[in-house]
Amino acid sequence: MAAAPSSADASAVVARILEHHRCPITQQLLVDPVVGEDGHIYERSALETWLSTKRTSPTTNRPMGTGITPSLAARQTVGELVESGVLDHETSLRFFSDRGRLRVAQAAIPGPDLAGARKDFERCLEHEMSPAQKRVLEFQLKSVRWMQEGAALFQEAMEVQVGIRGAEPPVDFDPGAWILDVGSAVEAAVTWPALKAMRLTKWIDLPKGARVRVVGDAAELERLCERCPVGAEAKVGWNSNMAPFAGKVCVVQKTGERSHMNYILRRELPLDSDSDVEADSERRTYSFPYDALYLLSGQS
Repeated sequence: MAAAPSSADASAVVARILEHHRCPITQQLLVDPVVGEDGHIYERSALETWLSTKRTSPTTNRPMGTGITPSLAARQTVGELVESGVLDHETSLRFFSDRGRLRVAQAAIPGPDLAGARKDFERCLEHEMSPAQKRVLEFQLKSVRWMQEGAALFQEAMEVQVGIRGAEPPVDFDPGAWILDVGSAVEAAVTWPALKAMRLTKWIDLPKGARVRVVGDAAELERLCERCPVGAEAKVGWNSNMAPFAGKVCVVQKTGERSHMNYILRRELPLDSDSDVEADSERRTYSFPYDALYLLSGQS
């Protein structure tokens, strides 16, 4: 009769499994794993960032396309290991925090998994952590609760709509449309202060690959390009092909000239582009003044 595996043997097996489920780029445990065209598994956001400026494999350095495929098996394996409680404190804390952020930031239909995100952040708070970590997690949890309360307003709006139907005198109010309008206004109210803080106020040297967002209003963007930036000697100039850049995330190709205080940008290439024409359009580069940009990459 074979002897039962020791706890040391079990730990070694878990360690080997984890080693195969770490992103080769970030070296962190996978949260949203995808398979690249090279056959290796990566964290989605890390691979997308890599492929926004490169067309090589992060693992082999050989030429590689931009196709990615979700790895459901890897996601399930990592999730089950973490949920079982066999991982160390630091790894578990990092995983729940990263997964909570991912769940709350999902914009594609069906939208954020607020219940899942709340559960992840609450699990984080069960672990020991520094006062600073605790403060961040409590803020994130507060944000999720606020979002859940906002989402509940839709159901209340539907109840209001039923309640005022056939009322005398008639009430000129569309709760559904009101919720959509308020949602758009909330997005602007919440994101504007953050964007304002990230807007470039001076021309600095940005490395190739830095991510920026162009101001969202095309008319304002044209105005900024058609005047001389503060501190510069000449305007950047404008043509209609630059309009689609408004509000888009772009990648810095190089820092421009001191005389124009500009940057040469390319729109961030979508990895799921099916059209060669569309991809070619995304690869075109244009020059924009520093004060028309929001810095997303954290360089300073």
